[in-house]
Amino acid sequence: MTKVEIQRLKQSLTKWQESHADINSLRKAYREKVLGWVADSMEFERGSVDIKRLRELLKKEKIVPGL
Repeated sequence: MTKVEIQRLKQSLTKWQESHADINSLRKAYREKVLGWVADSMEFERGSVDIKRLRELLKKEKIVPGL
């Protein structure tokens, strides 16, 4: 990795840390991303992916509050 790449990564990390300074904003960020991560994983494993159904299951099981 070059020094420029390392510097960009450090800047990106610093920006992310500043935007999620408290636990509530961090939790919100994860809630907004978790469905996409699960769908990407299922797609990678060649599983059928239905985001609407996934939302319903997570809401039913109360795994991700606020959906």
